[in-house]
Amino acid sequence: MKEISRFLTGTIILLFSTVAGAQEIHFFSEATDATFYNQGIVDVNNLGESTFEHTHPPGLPQYNDKIPASTNAFKGQTSLKFSYTSAENGNWKTTIYRNDWSPADISGMDSLAFYLYAENELPTSALPKIAVKTANKNGSGDVTSQFYNLSEYNNPVPENEWAKIKFPLEKLFNDDENSNLDFSKTKGIVFAQSEFNNTSRLFLIDELTAFRSIDEVPQVQNLSATGYDSHAELNWKQPLNDLTSQVWASFDGGSTFELRGETNGDFYLDFVPEEGKNTTVTYRVVTQAQQKESEPAEAAAQIRDFTDDELLDMVQRYTFRYFWEGAHQSSGMILERSNGNDRTAASGATGMGLMAMVAAHEREYEPRDSVKNRILKILDFLENSDRHHGAWSHWYNADTGKTQPFSPDDDGGDIVETSFVAQALIALKHYFSGNDNKSVQIREKANQLWREIEWGWYRNNQDVLFWHWSPNTGFAKGMKVSGWNEALITYIMAASSPTHAISKEVYTTGWARNGNMVNPRKYYEQDIRLAPNWGGPLFFTHYTHLGINPHGLADEYADYWQEHVNTAEIHHAYSIENPKNFENYSDKNWGLTASDDPFGYTAHKPMDNDNGTISPTAALSSMPYTPEESLKALKYFYRERGAELFGKYGTYDAFNDEVDWVSNSYLGIDQGPIVVMIENYRSGLLWQNVMKDEDVQAGLEKLGFQYEVPTVSGQIEAIEKPKIYPNPTSGVATILLPGVQPGQSVEIKCYTAGGRLVFNKEYFNPSRVLSVDFSTLSKGFYMVQVKTESKRKVLKLMVR
Repeated sequence: MKEISRFLTGTIILLFSTVAGAQEIHFFSEATDATFYNQGIVDVNNLGESTFEHTHPPGLPQYNDKIPASTNAFKGQTSLKFSYTSAENGNWKTTIYRNDWSPADISGMDSLAFYLYAENELPTSALPKIAVKTANKNGSGDVTSQFYNLSEYNNPVPENEWAKIKFPLEKLFNDDENSNLDFSKTKGIVFAQSEFNNTSRLFLIDELTAFRSIDEVPQVQNLSATGYDSHAELNWKQPLNDLTSQVWASFDGGSTFELRGETNGDFYLDFVPEEGKNTTVTYRVVTQAQQKESEPAEAAAQIRDFTDDELLDMVQRYTFRYFWEGAHQSSGMILERSNGNDRTAASGATGMGLMAMVAAHEREYEPRDSVKNRILKILDFLENSDRHHGAWSHWYNADTGKTQPFSPDDDGGDIVETSFVAQALIALKHYFSGNDNKSVQIREKANQLWREIEWGWYRNNQDVLFWHWSPNTGFAKGMKVSGWNEALITYIMAASSPTHAISKEVYTTGWARNGNMVNPRKYYEQDIRLAPNWGGPLFFTHYTHLGINPHGLADEYADYWQEHVNTAEIHHAYSIENPKNFENYSDKNWGLTASDDPFGYTAHKPMDNDNGTISPTAALSSMPYTPEESLKALKYFYRERGAELFGKYGTYDAFNDEVDWVSNSYLGIDQGPIVVMIENYRSGLLWQNVMKDEDVQAGLEKLGFQYEVPTVSGQIEAIEKPKIYPNPTSGVATILLPGVQPGQSVEIKCYTAGGRLVFNKEYFNPSRVLSVDFSTLSKGFYMVQVKTESKRKVLKLMVR
């Protein structure tokens, strides 16, 4: 057993700390800010003639019952300020809850303790009484235990010193008056008045914990250190639950060590200083509790410069962890956000997570058999959860599979979120093409779920899709899915359905608004036709194209590849110009999209809705469109900002340097496009597996799209580009077939603008110049599909 005095090779460093450790539960470590603690509640309605200083959060005077904070702290930045007068006819009382309001199991602990500071010596008689608030065993609510005098167990507190105050929990546990308390659900620690002589006191309290005393702090087990470009990742196995560890590093071959940080977890990311780059760094991890520490565990990591591809792989790998480690483990479903509750799953994020798992399986980020098992678990949830005419809800309770309302009247099917799942199902059924049992199950289940989606139901008997349907209020929400936004994928999936497809008229009228969604504009010399002014939020360019290849994608409204490239370029140019003069906008710090921000959540976009918040997913997910600019952003987020912006699941959701704010959290629908779009940039994997689907190809052709299919290698292969002339024609037209091979057949189909097949003929072993008689067609606009044995192309034709 050692006291906290760390001897490391070449240096002696003294530490004075009560780091939360094994068998230790914190009820208070840090205040909400330098002025108050939100979870410290003063019983202001029952003070009697006593007083107790209390405050309220900024701008919220209705919550004027918070304990003030002080910047004089035993550890960290803040402590609790107790300033009161104890009157004869008074009874001040205050309760300290945990910072997330969660209950804690203290039944296995033996002591409560905190540190107390007073400018003047404090006699034991001035120490407050103490109790705990727990759940009642009979389930009737919360109850407070008996109160106990701290004066019976402690000495006087010297002036101007932090003194440790203890209370033996056996007094609580063995008291028959507390027999109705459930100590496994302890809500808070209660302090109450102990003097009744009008004495005024002022003291500070810090590091309020419950713990079980230990004689020797055990060493961490299985310590490993992995080096990357600018950081090392340390992982270990905790010898006891909730043990805090300090991480030390040597950048000079073990001669001296410096403290890099501490954590209550079982991993640590250390972004090394310049002297640690391209070197071997030696790490030591020391566990601490109750002013004792373990022997150090040691490991080394090689830090070296990464190539661009290695950086991309690293970001994918880290971001994928959100869908693996950060998922709801019993169902596999993807949680809406990392800082929400642990059961709100999002169907759209789950669809993106399934696509991320295709990339993870391909690159073996996790054992491939484990990835298949996780996919099957998710598909099982999707099959058995509440569905609304085959569609999934926006949110689910991941414990039960029941719909969790997203907003009023949004307690049923969400056809847009469902389309994000649908493209994932198509990717799964083509990627898992093997004959092993699990691949077969994935294919069959994915295909079944895909075919069961009743897209046409969401028309509400109109030529448009409606976003929501509720089993309680029907289509009362009334939100039409109309362009331009992220929902192009919804119409493509709906048109592609082999069982419940919509017609082209629904797309033309409902989505394209009969062409009125087209609005040509130019910003920074970049033309856009569909995007909102100044390019809008960048997620509009990502969600559809997780599976639908934007290369060569075009219809009568836009060239979608050029549209999205130009939109991303507008965002980049906007950050360079920085017309609103926000902090740190530049050619390497750019990208606005929907994300958290210091003021809530909003769809950030240039000029129209910009408050200085950069969302890393915007630039990173645009990698296919702006690889040079996106790589520059990646290197800035990772290499220059380091631990400030990069954590366990990759880049944090958003940050705002204007107000010195970082989210320190993750959202599923922001993480998904990073993994998938980087994979598409690197290999075209998801594009290839979605675009090869015959249903999808038929749907695109029905809607009048030209498209391209990536090859397995990821390179984009343009389908042979036949030409048709004269165009317009009065009957016979000539089609040039530059890619046709001897012995091949060519199938020519002609569709009306409404998607009705009016011409279908197959030509065997044609020459590369084919004459086709369209004289039977009425005048009007048609889409002509030219299909060989392996390729197809859709051309526009006008018949006079």
